[in-house]
Amino acid sequence: MKRFWLLFIATMILLTGCMNDEQKTDSSNEQPEEKAKVEEKDEAERVRKKQDTFIESPQAPDDRKLTEVGKTYRDQDGVIKLLAIYSEDKQISVGPMEVTVKEAKLLNYSPSHDLVDYFHGYTHQETNFNYVKLRVVVENTSDESLNFAPVSHLITNTGEQKSFEDDFYLEKLNGAYEPGEKRFGQLGFILENIKAENLSFIEIKTSDVFKNKESIHKGEKYTIKMKKTAMNSQ
Repeated sequence: MKRFWLLFIATMILLTGCMNDEQKTDSSNEQPEEKAKVEEKDEAERVRKKQDTFIESPQAPDDRKLTEVGKTYRDQDGVIKLLAIYSEDKQISVGPMEVTVKEAKLLNYSPSHDLVDYFHGYTHQETNFNYVKLRVVVENTSDESLNFAPVSHLITNTGEQKSFEDDFYLEKLNGAYEPGEKRFGQLGFILENIKAENLSFIEIKTSDVFKNKESIHKGEKYTIKMKKTAMNSQ
């Protein structure tokens, strides 16, 4: 009988030890998974916050507070002067792609010395020039991956034309959009053949909407009238 109880106690101790080892193993297996989930959630939140805001470009001064025509602003990138503005939301639907122009500005820009070489690739007037800047939101409202450019061509009322290749902000607004993806960004097009006082409107044409290199919706045209009087931005 004594031997039976000794054997029983030894068996219980052995079983308890095995259970503790299994619990430790389970705990050690769960911890990396939980950590990965937390890191994935944090990364998703970081990306969402980045997508839901406009990031100022290193190519030009931050003009967000420049809303009064005739005013200037200076920072490490150079000096800009506001010549004309359009600050009413303009929404354009191109099939499943939605484009919202939050703001359009005509600016005169004198880049800092370290940026002059950069603009030499866009204009021969790299030390001082006028340019149109667009602040846009682009969203793929479909459940499919699509390819799209919010500005394929830009034409002024005097006939000067620019293409998506002339955009110097380079914020990756053109290209593949995942289902439901939304991007916030800016585009800038240097104008060389027009004086500020002669610019009254710009016409913009989007690209077609493509799915697997096949056009599923033709591009749309829209016009933005530039105002040369001060107004509050929205």
